[in-house]
Amino acid sequence: MLFNEFFATEITEVGISWFDFYSIGHICLGIGLFLFWSLFYTIPKKKGRIAIFSLLFVFILTIACAIVWEIIENTIFLDFGWKFENRLDSWQNITTDVLLCAVGGLGTWLFAYLIFEKDRSVFGYYTFGIIGFGVWISVFIILRYLTLHNSPII
Repeated sequence: MLFNEFFATEITEVGISWFDFYSIGHICLGIGLFLFWSLFYTIPKKKGRIAIFSLLFVFILTIACAIVWEIIENTIFLDFGWKFENRLDSWQNITTDVLLCAVGGLGTWLFAYLIFEKDRSVFGYYTFGIIGFGVWISVFIILRYLTLHNSPII
């Protein structure tokens, strides 16, 4: 029972447990949001060396968007019946989702900083982002399949 409080292994636990298959999607969201916002605030304005404050601003935007997403997901999507299982997420799940979005953004930030400081490679940065995004989406699809088909995750 304790395991199910932390990790959703059945459909009825999705959105209630700390972690579910959508948690992986929030890592993807963090990666995607950081890459998206960096297009506008980092890459075009800083052709060579990137100021850490530009990346900090992009990271803050990523977290702000994650919070807004959770609000929209648990209000508007619920009202329209688009929410998975038509129930509010628990505060534990919402907290974890926002933190995992921040983890995705932070991981992308750290890698972006290393790439730009070492090679100053815009191509490398976005290649990493797209590959990372794809890997996490694949993990999300696998976990979603296992959860929806009541297959054991472990």
